[in-house]
Amino acid sequence: DIMGAAPLGLPVAEGRYITADTDELVWIGNTQSFVPKDGVYQVQITEELREVLYLDEAKLWVVDHPAEEWVLPTSKLMPGPPFPKPSIVSAKNPRPLRRATTLEGADVTEALQHVDKKLVSPPKLRAPQLRGLAETHGVVLDFGTLETGKSSVLAMNGWLRFGGGMANIGASHHPDLPFPFPRLEVENGLGQWSFLDVTVGAPAGKTKEFFVDLSGKLPADSRRLRLTAAFEIHWDRIALLERSPKESTVITKLAPASTDLHWRGFSPFQDLPSNQPLSPDYDRVNPSPPWRITPEGFCTRYGPVDELIARKDNALALLNGGDELSLSFNAESLPALRPGDTRDFYLFIVGWDKDADFHVARGWMVEPLPQHGQDDQLYGQRDEPGAVAPDWVQKFNTRYVGPLALKRQRDAKLKPEAAGQR
Repeated sequence: DIMGAAPLGLPVAEGRYITADTDELVWIGNTQSFVPKDGVYQVQITEELREVLYLDEAKLWVVDHPAEEWVLPTSKLMPGPPFPKPSIVSAKNPRPLRRATTLEGADVTEALQHVDKKLVSPPKLRAPQLRGLAETHGVVLDFGTLETGKSSVLAMNGWLRFGGGMANIGASHHPDLPFPFPRLEVENGLGQWSFLDVTVGAPAGKTKEFFVDLSGKLPADSRRLRLTAAFEIHWDRIALLERSPKESTVITKLAPASTDLHWRGFSPFQDLPSNQPLSPDYDRVNPSPPWRITPEGFCTRYGPVDELIARKDNALALLNGGDELSLSFNAESLPALRPGDTRDFYLFIVGWDKDADFHVARGWMVEPLPQHGQDDQLYGQRDEPGAVAPDWVQKFNTRYVGPLALKRQRDAKLKPEAAGQR
């Protein structure tokens, strides 16, 4: 699930739009789960929803680090700017979680120990029209006496159900709803609670790991931590660690050796419990989506898109519903692992995603194209100066899509420029 923190034209209230955080690091595996084939690491980006993906850059970050250390991305969903610069932080010496309880007193210590899909979920959700919101819920975390002199980080793994434009507009008409983002409190030696001066953030969709830096934020007599939220967030693991020096981590950034944009179709969701994130089953694919409307306009023609995603430069690869982008990375160009190290892989992407939701600005159209530095509050009201570069637009944006999403008709005689038409 990518670009969840970079929605284009998504309202948070009437006349006010979310500011997009266009840079994201997403963990995609380690040496056990992400294995090269014939010397190539292969990544597939699919557009499974009624959306347009505007992709500006894509690279593979290969992170080598001591096996006993954790690596954590700075990417997370924030209430607003300033957004963290994309980077990797390493941490070590996880503190044992002695006890964790919900606000209602239920013991959830075991559920929060490991990433194992044993989730701590909100006990009560809001009405369906307020999808993605819950009544205030949280966990009380006991790691023992907190050492304030150390550079501590609280690492959290979980997923958030996005509400979308309809839910955001609905929530804006209920001023009594609590602030939805997670907040963090600390207990002192007298049993009194106070909020910490930190912006916790939230998982940017499903399923993500992020952290909050507690360095210099904990008072001298800190005891337990209390994490509360009113988003529908399902927590899998929460851990407290000590930040490691940067010298312990080596990052190699790979550009794709080859790219290919093509038609694929839509994967049905796996049959999972309601507290698990909606997950497409890649091994199954249908030619038709379960909706009739798709954003209309000219998208990137099928074929290689190397120059469009090589750098952050406003030249965009545009994926509409049912499209797939294949990225191949040369595994043989990586350095050898140092003794005692292990390797994790992150996909670094830059771009935006726009939903065809009725409330989204120009949600029914591919254009206007976004650009870095634009005023997100004015998106859709006017075309930004310099928003399109005629050279790449005329060269690549030759595939017309929409507005009706009909069954894909395969025809070997179709020219590449026409292969995406529905």
